[in-house]
Amino acid sequence: MHHSQSQTSPEWSGSIAHGSRPARHLILVFILVFGSTTEPARSAQGNFIITGTVSLPDGNPAVHIKVRISGQTGLNLETTTDGSGRYQFQVPGGRYRIEATNPQDSNQYTDPIEADTSRTAGNRLLVHIYLRMPPTKQKKDPKPGVISLAEASQQIPKDAKKAFEEGLRLKADNHIDQALKIFTRAIDLYPSYFQALAERGQLYIAKSQIAQAIADLERAVKLNEEWGPALRGLGYCYLEQQKFEDAARFLERAVAAEPGVANTHLFMGIASLALDRREPAKNALQESLRLDPKVAVTAHIYLADLYARQERYTEAADELKIYLTASPGAPNAARLKAKEAELRARTKRQ
Repeated sequence: MHHSQSQTSPEWSGSIAHGSRPARHLILVFILVFGSTTEPARSAQGNFIITGTVSLPDGNPAVHIKVRISGQTGLNLETTTDGSGRYQFQVPGGRYRIEATNPQDSNQYTDPIEADTSRTAGNRLLVHIYLRMPPTKQKKDPKPGVISLAEASQQIPKDAKKAFEEGLRLKADNHIDQALKIFTRAIDLYPSYFQALAERGQLYIAKSQIAQAIADLERAVKLNEEWGPALRGLGYCYLEQQKFEDAARFLERAVAAEPGVANTHLFMGIASLALDRREPAKNALQESLRLDPKVAVTAHIYLADLYARQERYTEAADELKIYLTASPGAPNAARLKAKEAELRARTKRQ
């Protein structure tokens, strides 16, 4: 589940109450609630609004954080985030650099981010900022290579281990059916091989055989309750079945087991959004983008859905613009371009 092919590219479905057109694997409900906006654009003609949120390293909103913007013409402005971690600047068109600092923790930093107003079709540019800790601070996390008690207690036969390693090679080369057979051999040789069960479960997901995937992944979790790939896989399966409470339950455990996997946060954000848990959804989706903006690029679509529900149509449109800029050849590009235009039209009518 670490790979980008595990993602989906859902299409906006307008206002629907139940069900939606299936994406590559995942079938989800997307609801857009349209009405009067509570946040009209306030920029004068010829000016742009650059806005967004600042997040702490743990993904929570960065409240009362200093944000600075500087331009090539000598413009230098500073503001402070509000109680939701949001900031805003009104500037002339041009290219700018934005950075944030935390007065309460001088160790936190962000690399300067480029903001180019020519990249937005409207007069509003959305730029999210993520504070980080220096790499030396991050080494307080569990050391790479430390294995769990469940792994340490395994006595895997050599033939089973050899088969497992061969299965991983075949999977990496996208030989799905061959890898499936080899993982099955590894499991037959060692029935408690939860790593192989998790890998086979992921291959069943790739083949859209969800019932078989769930059976393998549940076996893996019974053998090791903290095995992240199995927990993440179960969460994904329940998303596909639209069992969102079950999905959220397993994905919460997956995040705890492996907090650094972008797809886990992406799936958690999708589940939370489907349950209309808006703040957790936003935090999870933004964290997925912080961890890996390429792998989690579809998070922009879900953030757009979230902002549209809140009648923040310009920000919703900006998220779609970011996604379309990153994925211009996406199969759903035409539909999303139309939705972006519709959202911008709603803002102008206010």
